Amino acid sequence: MKLRELNLKEQVAEAMRRVYASGLTTTSGGNISACDEEGVVFITPSGIDKGSLTPDDIAVVAPGKKVSGKYAPSMELPFHGDVYRACKDVKAIVHAHSPAIVAYACMHKAPSSEYAGVYGEILGETISSEYALPGSKELGKIVEAKFREGYRTVMMENHGATVGAKDLGTALSMYETLDFLTQALFYAEVLGGARLPGKKIKPSVTRYEVSDSLPDDPEICRTIVSFVRRAYAGKLTGNGFGTLAVRTDDCVYFNADGTAPADLTESDIVRYSDGKASVSFKCRYLELILKVFDRNPEAKAVFVSAPAATMGFALAHKKFDAKLIPESYIMLRDVTRLEHSVMEDYGRVAEALSVSAPVAIIDNECAIAIGKNATKAFDRLEVLDYSARSVIMTRSVAEVTPISYESVKEINAVFDGW
Repeated sequence: MKLRELNLKEQVAEAMRRVYASGLTTTSGGNISACDEEGVVFITPSGIDKGSLTPDDIAVVAPGKKVSGKYAPSMELPFHGDVYRACKDVKAIVHAHSPAIVAYACMHKAPSSEYAGVYGEILGETISSEYALPGSKELGKIVEAKFREGYRTVMMENHGATVGAKDLGTALSMYETLDFLTQALFYAEVLGGARLPGKKIKPSVTRYEVSDSLPDDPEICRTIVSFVRRAYAGKLTGNGFGTLAVRTDDCVYFNADGTAPADLTESDIVRYSDGKASVSFKCRYLELILKVFDRNPEAKAVFVSAPAATMGFALAHKKFDAKLIPESYIMLRDVTRLEHSVMEDYGRVAEALSVSAPVAIIDNECAIAIGKNATKAFDRLEVLDYSARSVIMTRSVAEVTPISYESVKEINAVFDGW
């Protein structure tokens, strides 16, 4: 079942399972809660293994602080309760211990969400708050004060971060996106430091009408679901971004924004053709994807996402050189770096991609990989980010040297990467 289809006890347990499985907290760390319309708070318990929680383990705190359940509620209950009482729009809270987020909190800084549009859209403005004893009423009041000011992403000095949202699905997306942002900023630092975009550019909105007469290909839908879930497990996509599109002669199939990869099913895959769509949807990059398909007839699949290491290059405005790793160059060829201004003209992006240049990184935006099928597009995105991680690790301790021009010619003569 999808997260939103579970009851609140089940949602809290499942949300913590996902956070723990994603490496965003430890066995004893972090806390997650949800609040119903009557003010009843469902919260993870104190001191219980976060990797094996069940719905029966979730503590229930009724108005008046009456507690029920097998275990005591998290020691951080004070700030959860304070936020719910102060901000009626907040119905779910995620506080966890992602290493990158904790590292940023230790610097007493709030990472700017303005480095890329996808960060800003999901996180809103971020803010830092001062330290107080974990679990204390003082900490609760400090976090509550920031939420009262309108912030929904609050960094906690030497501690971590807390995000709040209208539901747990949205809160999970926010926390995961914050983790991607902080990772990308650390990666960018190795490359010379992150740079803000020159100006904010909103992606074009695809206009469409809903139609029930579009063709359906269950096999393509299964393929997209499988690869999007794999991309999520491999940290290539987040809970709120990452689109894989596959086209046939008469239709484009893709996963829309707003459905978590862990919840994605074949019935969620959108079909689009000539201004008509199978369901109502939001997709940040559909107009860009359609333009890429239009200019690249050999491409049957496009994957657009913002994996953290790749975004390190995008935020630092640095070109990624695939020739540092021969196996990567075979798959990626010359990775094109595009300035953020191309988001004002998707045709420039489409023209930069081709069979001989199947991957592009757009400053402060995303990475795009095309392929003759979904497997190739996914593989390129995966190779790109794995290679980016390797190059950044190397550059953190030593100078890097690409293979020679003659070696590149030899690869081009022997391997057809497309």
